[in-house]
Amino acid sequence: MTQSLELPVQEFCLDWTLTGGEGSRVAVTLSGQVSLLDNNRFYKIDGVVYVTEGDADIRAVGNPRLSVRRNGVEKSGRQWGWEMCSARKTLGALNTMEGYFVRTGYWAPADRAIQLSLCAELGWNRRKSYS
Repeated sequence: MTQSLELPVQEFCLDWTLTGGEGSRVAVTLSGQVSLLDNNRFYKIDGVVYVTEGDADIRAVGNPRLSVRRNGVEKSGRQWGWEMCSARKTLGALNTMEGYFVRTGYWAPADRAIQLSLCAELGWNRRKSYS
């Protein structure tokens, strides 16, 4: 398959602040771009997750494992369903190294949008919260 970068390319940036007890806060950013490839037959999400503020409070907010998930929306409003785009990484790991990820997939003529979300898993029971 030959992939050629074509327009449109859409950049994204999602900021999320996780809070803990005693006023502890950690800010996380998800940024990157979504592009359509090979005559709009495929999409490519190219992004990075990183800690932007509050690295001293990571343990105070529970050091959750963060991941990125994606959903697609068709012209009719039907959605593909949420799927993971990235590996789960703890806030502590993201504080020392950015969490880079790439996701590609088929882009049908009826597809209109891609939604991205950050997921934080906390504790043994894997309680989840979403941006």
